[in-house]
Amino acid sequence: MKKLKNIPTLKDDDGFKVIMSYFDPKEYSKKNFVDFYIHGLSDDTYELKMPLPPHRQTNHSIILVTKGSIVAGAGFDQFTVGQNMIIVVPAGQITSLSFMSDDIEGFYLHFSDDYLSRNKIDLSDWLIRPVIKFDDADSEHLIMLLKRMQKLNENEANADIIKLYLSTFIAEMEQLSDFRLRINFPAHDRLTMEFKRLLNYHITKDKSVSFYASELNVTPNHLNKSVKFTLGRSASALIDEMLILEAKVLMQKNNLSIGEIAFEIGIDDVSYFGRFFKKHTGFTPTEYRKVIDLSE
Repeated sequence: MKKLKNIPTLKDDDGFKVIMSYFDPKEYSKKNFVDFYIHGLSDDTYELKMPLPPHRQTNHSIILVTKGSIVAGAGFDQFTVGQNMIIVVPAGQITSLSFMSDDIEGFYLHFSDDYLSRNKIDLSDWLIRPVIKFDDADSEHLIMLLKRMQKLNENEANADIIKLYLSTFIAEMEQLSDFRLRINFPAHDRLTMEFKRLLNYHITKDKSVSFYASELNVTPNHLNKSVKFTLGRSASALIDEMLILEAKVLMQKNNLSIGEIAFEIGIDDVSYFGRFFKKHTGFTPTEYRKVIDLSE
């Protein structure tokens, strides 16, 4: 996968652990932690620092909720994931976690691109609609697969067996009726998905709708209409949202000045960046940093 910069990334074996206020070293120090990991959302072996701010993840992640709810970010949007729901965030996407209920139950797992490389797993269809629902009948089977993977992961020698279970789990997810309804994306959905993918790689360099339309071999008008039909916002609005998201993440790095943050996201005029940021957030960059400090 092409390396993405600017957005702070949870990297390698210590990346996931920095979001925890407590974790069991024995449980979270396995050699295969980067390539594959699974834990129960109600396990007492860890405690997350909440809220978990936006970051770009290097691995694919899946959260299945059986009780309670979470509010998770995937790209631009926030999703409430409740009982009998799954959220999938492909590698390279910006994600966050702003809420987790006290009664939460379910599973979190992540895995690398290389882990299932032979199976050619493609999670790109989750870019537009990352959340699906399942019924009680499906729940029992999905949970059985997850519990089996969690048990097998106690021994790192079981990696090959875990890969078979993981492939089966992903295949089962994609057989759920809520997922099957969207297999054949209409053209406007597919175009929107490709536009969102391009934004991840080019947002700090190119901010014009015409650039992305050219990359997608369509007219700017057609791109705007497709995105608005799919998401209810224009292509230019999504470009602005992506820039704000990039800026918000960089605001967490105290060693960067406001001017440096503006430069990182491709805006040379600091005054314009300040006006742009306030227009979309209601805060000046300095005010926003103070809000972050107060919430920590």
